[in-house]
Amino acid sequence: MTTLIIAEKPNVARKIAYALAEGKPVRKTIGKVPYYELTRDGKKIIVAPAVGHLFSLAPKEKTYGYPVFDIEWVPVYVAEKGKSYAKDYIKALRELAKRADEFVVACDYDTEGEVIGYTALKYACGVDPSKAKRMKFSALTKKDLLKAWYNLEPTINFGMADAGIARHVLDWYWGVNLSRALSSAIRKASGKWIVLSTGRVQGPTLKFLVEREREIANFVPTPYWVIKMILEKNGQQYTAVYEKDRIFNEEEAKKIVEEAKKGPAFVEKIEVKQQQRNPPHPFDLGTLQREAYSAFGYSPKKTLEIAQSLYEKSFISYPRTSSQKLPENLNYQYIIQNLAKIPDYKPHAHELLGKGVLKPVEGKKDDPAHPAIYPTGELPKPGDLSKDEQNLYDLIVRRFLAAFADPAVRESMKVIINSNNHRFILSGSRTIKEGWLKIYGKYVKFDEVLLPKFEEGERVKVIQIKREKKKTKPPARYSPASVIKKMEDLGIGTKATRAQILETLYSRGYIEGKKQIKVTPLGMKVIEALENNVPDIISVELTKEFEEKMEQIMQKKVSKEKVIEESKETLVKILKEFKQKEKEIGKKLLETFVESQKNKENKKRASTKELTAEEEESIKKSAEKREDTIIVGKCPKCGGDLVVKYNRKTGKRFVGCSSWPNCNVTYPLLQRGEIIPTGKTCPECGNAPIVKIKERNREYEVCLDMNCYKNRRKNRG
Repeated sequence: MTTLIIAEKPNVARKIAYALAEGKPVRKTIGKVPYYELTRDGKKIIVAPAVGHLFSLAPKEKTYGYPVFDIEWVPVYVAEKGKSYAKDYIKALRELAKRADEFVVACDYDTEGEVIGYTALKYACGVDPSKAKRMKFSALTKKDLLKAWYNLEPTINFGMADAGIARHVLDWYWGVNLSRALSSAIRKASGKWIVLSTGRVQGPTLKFLVEREREIANFVPTPYWVIKMILEKNGQQYTAVYEKDRIFNEEEAKKIVEEAKKGPAFVEKIEVKQQQRNPPHPFDLGTLQREAYSAFGYSPKKTLEIAQSLYEKSFISYPRTSSQKLPENLNYQYIIQNLAKIPDYKPHAHELLGKGVLKPVEGKKDDPAHPAIYPTGELPKPGDLSKDEQNLYDLIVRRFLAAFADPAVRESMKVIINSNNHRFILSGSRTIKEGWLKIYGKYVKFDEVLLPKFEEGERVKVIQIKREKKKTKPPARYSPASVIKKMEDLGIGTKATRAQILETLYSRGYIEGKKQIKVTPLGMKVIEALENNVPDIISVELTKEFEEKMEQIMQKKVSKEKVIEESKETLVKILKEFKQKEKEIGKKLLETFVESQKNKENKKRASTKELTAEEEESIKKSAEKREDTIIVGKCPKCGGDLVVKYNRKTGKRFVGCSSWPNCNVTYPLLQRGEIIPTGKTCPECGNAPIVKIKERNREYEVCLDMNCYKNRRKNRG
């Protein structure tokens, strides 16, 4: 009896194999694809990876018009350029399936993971997906994986699989057909085939960004006045503000200042309030993305990538979750005891362990698939984490520990000052009991404004009473983090897809600006053309309606076939209306597109600098003076040092073995950016070192083997 376990990625397959093996698993390969053989309780087990989605949707016949609905699942390398790597993985699974009597899906437990497992079974292995069992886990620790193995689900989650398949079909129908419609509209207007795109979630997201842009453009500032009292106490000056924070009549403001100056000023009343602040709930993905943006400036996509890396290294639980609740059966004590081994967390962990009962604060949101994000208790060793990973790990650990801590207590103080029957308020605030702030306070901003002691009836020494003219400000532009929050609030997209949708809008040239998102003229024109002619394309309500129906599919309240057919009927009506106005829409889009392309080319030319002959000569000369001092790792062939070298003729750098000419191992290097050794070996290919490239304001890690899947994945974005 041989069991084939299908994992979502190569490094996850490795984790599963080492967790289940009695001893050490045997690593083998089919072509370039690694897999593992092992035994458990006398049963032979093969663990093999997919590499994300191995199959994708494509038209059954090649067409260029629209609408098109006759689609089928095909290998991803057939549907998309640049994904030829998947061919090896499909071949490996097909061959291994012939040796297996039993199949187990161990992909990520969510809709995408279920689709990956379902399609791999059906189209690569040639196996009925209903015959496969399911490993369900939320962390890649040995304990969690063994528990999942001994508690296999009898089948995959067909509610999730059907919802995921429906989402893929709907996204294909809407994305491809609407994008073809836009491109066709421009072709009708110009005779040229220019690619524009929109999608089921992409369009509504761009729409609310455009709406904010219009609010800003149409905003008319209104002047107003604020009145302040500068007073002195114990040699220090303090500022009290008038009880009406905005006065829109200048004459009224003048009158208040003149009357208040007459005094006398005295303390009319003192209000002191204490408020208990409970700890924050554990992280769901959306909250983690917003907090990481606030703390480190990480984009939502980057945060998800870092969190996924920490999960695959077994340091945190699965990050794609909507839950703000921790598992009831989680061994809190074990995790906190382990975290106490890290010096930064030791005092906090010991204090929590001394409480006796460990009960976390939790939020309202839940997720049937996964709990809130938590540290697993497996500890990173020195060099295991990059700087970005360390930052996010610290954020997650402190948030987890804080959930068990005591509430903080904040005190607010209001000193109400009366000056000739005009009241001014002097405000102060302070923390009187730190509680959870001792743990998580580095990521929370509370004002600490200490006031001197005042008595009611006390005369106040006034230095100045003045008015300041200000203007109302337009609403702020969205940040990447607030876009994700808005999408959550509107109920469009999913926890796993929202960050990618935002990145797509950037890549299409519809938006720009990394901190404050601004819609480009092209993005404005696309929405303008659609809402004036076929507004349903960018309807938030329609998108939300189908999102809710996919939830119903997951809960098995409605069939995927019914939802797909309803979506198709709706789209047919929209596209029929679009075709009637195609030329008019194309004319509106063409002019803006051409202008945006010119601007793009100008920016590209300005940012790209070709090396002059003098610079190339300088590089060659400096290469002759440099020594091979940067050691990036050990040679996989002979065990010597791999060092950065420079070609004597061209000055170009590369990595070579220090044992040359006895060993000829070399790796190419990027020619720009600082090379920083990480001390890590690539988990994907298992032999080449990983180096960090630091270029301007960017840092990223690459495997030295340019054929490695890690690099192909990076190049795919």
